[in-house]
Amino acid sequence: MHRLSRRKWAAAVLGLGLSGLSGCAAMRRFAPSADLRPCTEEFAETTDGWRLGVRRYRPARPDPGKLPVVLCHGLGLNATFWTITDDHLPSQLAANGYEVFLFDLRASGENARLGSCDVFNRFLRETPFRERGESGWSVDDVVRFDMPAILAHVERETGRRQVNWIGHSLGGMIMFPFQELSPEPDRIANFVGMGSTIIQATTPQKQMIQANAGIRLLLNVASAGRLGRPLTYFRMPGMDKIDRFYYTAENVEPLTVSRFYGYTLEDPGPGALRQFASYLRFGHLLSADGRVDYVEHLPEVVVPTLMVAGESDLISDVPSTRMTFDRIGSPDKTLLVFGESQGSLGRYGHCDLVWSRHAPREIFPAVIRWLDERQPGPAPSAQGVPAGPAPSPQDLPNAPDQHVAIRKTPRPHESAPSQ
Repeated sequence: MHRLSRRKWAAAVLGLGLSGLSGCAAMRRFAPSADLRPCTEEFAETTDGWRLGVRRYRPARPDPGKLPVVLCHGLGLNATFWTITDDHLPSQLAANGYEVFLFDLRASGENARLGSCDVFNRFLRETPFRERGESGWSVDDVVRFDMPAILAHVERETGRRQVNWIGHSLGGMIMFPFQELSPEPDRIANFVGMGSTIIQATTPQKQMIQANAGIRLLLNVASAGRLGRPLTYFRMPGMDKIDRFYYTAENVEPLTVSRFYGYTLEDPGPGALRQFASYLRFGHLLSADGRVDYVEHLPEVVVPTLMVAGESDLISDVPSTRMTFDRIGSPDKTLLVFGESQGSLGRYGHCDLVWSRHAPREIFPAVIRWLDERQPGPAPSAQGVPAGPAPSPQDLPNAPDQHVAIRKTPRPHESAPSQ
């Protein structure tokens, strides 16, 4: 085992002290708003022993013709990713008649693997140290266990076997293996992937490979997510070089950034990071054992799919998104690209697709309109639709069609989109 240098020990001790000041898990548990707290209102249990926290946003006027929506966050984050802005996507979906389910993926929020270490791990969550026995999971485990668990939970609660799935980053990437390997891919009626691609157009991604290795090294000593909590209150020099992978600074409110570090950042599992290392080096997402190239199975993905990309995204860039999009076999697929060259109000990075101050006016209405066109029930009358916080796409100063690059087979009741 390598010895840590005095400088590394000093940095670790300083980080541990600062993290302790931030309150660790208690800080989040007693957050002033439910939107900032871990999901603990409901729970879904996986067949491999994890308990996943779930939060529900119920519409004031449910639309029986619309399927429930599941929102899934990315790696190293939790479900507050969707709700740290004031006018967030779950509220807009609920205002448009959708019942919305958010959930924390394994090892995020207050989720736990039930067993002998559970009590001790509750204590560790109040410290800067990592939990025991909760880090070996892979992306494949999320596909095999977390996704079926949340789908079963939604069916028990609503009686609906199918859902609309909206995922950001990893939360969308997992849809491709699920569609390829699950015995019930039809459980997903419609899929929206935001910043979600399983192909890297340029390899190797040297900066992200270095970051991946650095985080794995840090996780040998302490919790990277909890060490980041003090960034809620102050910014250290050089942080802009890290932040630019997450968001475009001028596009996101400072309060959102503060909430991100305080309430949303989690430890990415070392097992998942190892799986991503080969993806960043060679450009294709492989199974954890390296035997399955999920890219080769993309033609088998036939669910109606909307992919949303940001022009300034450094993690899931537009060329990589287009390559993934082109290989998907679905006859009903749409690609939306947002950025200044597309007529958007701002530049969109990886998390900006959800966090941007402009997203409630530019992106969310476009996503909701796409979903509305694909729901099984009849479209509600104008008198029956409750007024929501989001303007209709037709009322936007930059109509979503300005951002659309579409290749789509129209349904019988639709006309072919203009190119």
